[in-house]
Amino acid sequence: TFVMKTQLPPPILEKMIRITDKIVDNAENEKSHGEHLAGQIKDELWVEHSILEKEELMGFFLDVCRNYVIQAMCQNDPFNKSVIFAEEWLTQMLSMWIISQKDNEYNPCHVHTECAVSTVMYLKIPEYLTPRKSYRDDDGAISFVGPAGKDQIWGNPTLTLQPKVGDFFIFPASQQHWVYPFRTPDGKGERRSVSFNAVFSSKTEQDEYKKQQEEQQNDQL
Repeated sequence: TFVMKTQLPPPILEKMIRITDKIVDNAENEKSHGEHLAGQIKDELWVEHSILEKEELMGFFLDVCRNYVIQAMCQNDPFNKSVIFAEEWLTQMLSMWIISQKDNEYNPCHVHTECAVSTVMYLKIPEYLTPRKSYRDDDGAISFVGPAGKDQIWGNPTLTLQPKVGDFFIFPASQQHWVYPFRTPDGKGERRSVSFNAVFSSKTEQDEYKKQQEEQQNDQL
């Protein structure tokens, strides 16, 4: 499946760090999202939509999702691009949460449910200890795994990445992925990311749904 990588513009990155600093610093009084998540991580904290609206961030995130949907549709159906680009695609954010990952915490292999699109953006990356095995660079990495067969030339079932501050990934909610644990020199490092889930539909689909609803109501009169 299609995993898209982009960058948070500096003003967006700065706002997200400021917003999440406030939430993480007050973690014990903030709403936790962890009970709904797979992560073996203590602090996974909710970000209210009202904060994103107030900071004028919601439009940016919905627009990135919209662009992802268009590009993913084009990759899936490359001979129908003109129709895809002509359509009006509508996106809606569901939940957003902070993953304040500390030494030895990790996210096991999982998918996101009850949504269509998932994302992860990186706000803080600590200095990791040197891996115990020099030929591995997995500590703190994120891996995406798909159904492709292992092929030395054309296919690889996994994509493992070492994210940097500002990296922003968008991918299908059904895409399996996991995050490796890490170690830092003082044992107090924080690898902070933010994720959100979204759904989408086309204007054509919504118009058709409204038409069907109206016809059902008329039939009941």
